[in-house]
Amino acid sequence: MAHEIRTVPLAEVPLEDVCQTLNMAYAGYIVPINFDPPALDRRIRAENICLSSSHLLLLEGHEPAGIMLIARRERVSRIAALGVVPNWRGAGIGRRAVELAIDDAVARGDDRQILEVIETNDAAISTYTKARFVPVRRLVGYTHVPAPSGEEIVPCSPGEILPLLERVYPSDASWQTSPHCFVGATAPIEAFRTLDGSAAALAEGSGGVARLLAFAVEPALRRKGIGRRFIQGLLGRYPDKSWSIPATLPEFQAAAFLTATGWTKSSITQLEMGLVPIAS
Repeated sequence: MAHEIRTVPLAEVPLEDVCQTLNMAYAGYIVPINFDPPALDRRIRAENICLSSSHLLLLEGHEPAGIMLIARRERVSRIAALGVVPNWRGAGIGRRAVELAIDDAVARGDDRQILEVIETNDAAISTYTKARFVPVRRLVGYTHVPAPSGEEIVPCSPGEILPLLERVYPSDASWQTSPHCFVGATAPIEAFRTLDGSAAALAEGSGGVARLLAFAVEPALRRKGIGRRFIQGLLGRYPDKSWSIPATLPEFQAAAFLTATGWTKSSITQLEMGLVPIAS
């Protein structure tokens, strides 16, 4: 029996309540996730999550059954998160949420819709496949052990290195690695560059593991060792911490360089899936 679902735009829901529902909906997830208002606010701004297009999913009696975050850039929309609370998993809530996302995207006139899903999440992949999403590419992450200080690099503002990222990053960068995500980046994200600005990176070292979020070297200066020396200096900024690159990087992007500089590919991978065009 299908349950009646009522949707509430997340623009009408306090951020604390959004986090509470997300945490319920992602309980027992493959990768442990905890949402808190400051971190979610940063993610909303970075990933262009549209709260008016995102929904709280309520059942009869206004019981939260799930939640869906929708990100939008130009005429592309993305299912940025979709979770169902444990008591309602297997009841078709996720399938109906995906249908809602597609219908909304068609009504807006979007050209494409994409999402990412952990590759071992068979249930979610089945839901998206039935909705006519198909795999586009694999997204991977990396880890790196703590490293001593290397060549000197200097802190700078994220806006200072954004032009370099925009020049270097491919036009088909994944949603979360696109330079769009770092426009207006604020603490705890930090930016670093070489003294001459030929290489730069964005990192976040406030947690137990430091994260490399973006990295670029001027194209004309590649294969001169600048990138290797810069990475060594960057790792040395947090000498007691291991490092990670989230599984958001297209599989072959910078793979040879990362391997050569001591990064190890993570076991967690994601599939980027797409529905192109939405109305076909």
